[in-house]
Amino acid sequence: WLKVGLVAHLTIAPIWCVCVRSTMSDVVKEDKELAEAKAASALHDKFNAVCIPPIVVLTGFSLLQSTNRQAQIHGILSWTTFAYVAADIVYNVLVPKCQPGPVRLGTILVHHFITLGLVLFPITNPNSGYLTAFCTVVEVNTVCQVLHKVTKWKPFQYGFLFTWFTMRLLWYPFLIWRFHREMMEMGYSPKDLPYLQTVGSQIALVGLNSFWTAEFLFSGKKKAAAKSADGKKN
Repeated sequence: WLKVGLVAHLTIAPIWCVCVRSTMSDVVKEDKELAEAKAASALHDKFNAVCIPPIVVLTGFSLLQSTNRQAQIHGILSWTTFAYVAADIVYNVLVPKCQPGPVRLGTILVHHFITLGLVLFPITNPNSGYLTAFCTVVEVNTVCQVLHKVTKWKPFQYGFLFTWFTMRLLWYPFLIWRFHREMMEMGYSPKDLPYLQTVGSQIALVGLNSFWTAEFLFSGKKKAAAKSADGKKN
């Protein structure tokens, strides 16, 4: 029996060591990937914290000049927005780990490409440049989100939730009608490219905002259910 036990030990021990080593390697790899993802996300937040506030400031000046369709501030805002969105597309493509998952990455890229198409309209039609600020005012919501991530200050979280509801879920759907009226006044019909570029893009953006809202609510319910289950176990 001693010989049998010794043979079994010599046979099983190396296998156990390999399994433990493999498991530890997987854990180390997962920790490393998680750290890289957090670093990429943090860098992205800092990028937004630097780039988006100036867009919000330009938006304010543009809104103050909304009755003057020839004001240069409209064009400056449109081009600044275009440059920021294009740069953010490049960053997301090169550093996909900055997003929490493939679904979020995909929807963000779709959102950004739609936004590029939308902002190209006021760029190529300067008389409609004042419309850009109607859309970029929603970046107040993004600023609140980024500042909360960077500072962890609760008021920014409340501001994010409030502006998400008022701007993304109320104001953006209203802009569908506003852009429709603008296109009708310019003589475009729903089958024309400028109409699809503006009204169609706005409808798509509203759809994405609704999707992200549902995603947020669903993830919140999952977290609450998991917390409840852990509480029952304890």
